[in-house]
Amino acid sequence: MKNKENAPGSMRDIVEVLKNKSPKELLSYAIFNELEEAEYYSKLAAKAGRASVKALFLKMSEDSKNHHDWLYRLFKKMYPGEEPVKVDAPPVEVAPFYSEFQSVEDYISALKYCMDSELFAKKTYELLAKVASDEDSRDLALNLAAMEEDHYQSLRKMYELMLSLEEEEILPEKLEPGGYLFTDELKAKYFLIDLINVGVRLSVAVRENPKKFLEMFGGADIEVVWITKTEVENSIRPEEIPILKKRFCRFLKETSERDETGAVFLQNLGYLALELGFKDMMDVVLYLKDCALLHDGYVLATAVKDAFSPREWALLTSELRRIS
Repeated sequence: MKNKENAPGSMRDIVEVLKNKSPKELLSYAIFNELEEAEYYSKLAAKAGRASVKALFLKMSEDSKNHHDWLYRLFKKMYPGEEPVKVDAPPVEVAPFYSEFQSVEDYISALKYCMDSELFAKKTYELLAKVASDEDSRDLALNLAAMEEDHYQSLRKMYELMLSLEEEEILPEKLEPGGYLFTDELKAKYFLIDLINVGVRLSVAVRENPKKFLEMFGGADIEVVWITKTEVENSIRPEEIPILKKRFCRFLKETSERDETGAVFLQNLGYLALELGFKDMMDVVLYLKDCALLHDGYVLATAVKDAFSPREWALLTSELRRIS
């Protein structure tokens, strides 16, 4: 899987080369690395057929480009009139790996490879921070390590989701009608992206600002209701959720009557349980699950285990199949 001819040296080899570099040189090195990383993830996104993974790689590319731009602005602020220079040092990222993405296993392998790359970079910058010759270089190295950590965590969540779907033999295009539960918001959103990609219509009730929620979905036609105590358009107060369930059930029914598949997404059941009480929250969940079964649709939700008692969590997960 690795291109050994282009692979960098060991972590300590890279640190040995960089530790005595000036802040200007280290900053230049990082600027070029982020630009190469942005191009790498852009190429991976172009090859990915699975909508969720494509969205992840595009976001990774955009993040890397933003990191590059931030570092470049910092460089121009610190060294007016100058430009970053190429530094004679091995790349901190491992050699690019371009999968053909013909199977789930290909996606899992690519994600694992990218995770290893980001983790390698994070540990390299952390080690560099310990041995750098000046304080500015140490601070910069720690900032770079934090950037790579963010990338690693994003990749890890998608990797865990893909593994879970593979182990449970769950395919978005062949999902059985009923109720499903996620314990991680980002994983739930990526799964929703795949559902939309196979033609599922989506109606959601969210706790975050709808504009922020919709950022990941590329302009998809999604009905959004914001659960909030603030009086804004397309919002509903928490205590009115039991009323909203009939609207969602009607959405599932009407979608089915058009020979389409509908899905309802409820964000943060812990919050709903806090506002309504566990029993009333479960009444909403069970009502919508039965509507989904009746109309060949889905109800999906997110919840954190620590927000419930062991008995409540056992009941919730007995009704909603936990995916990841």
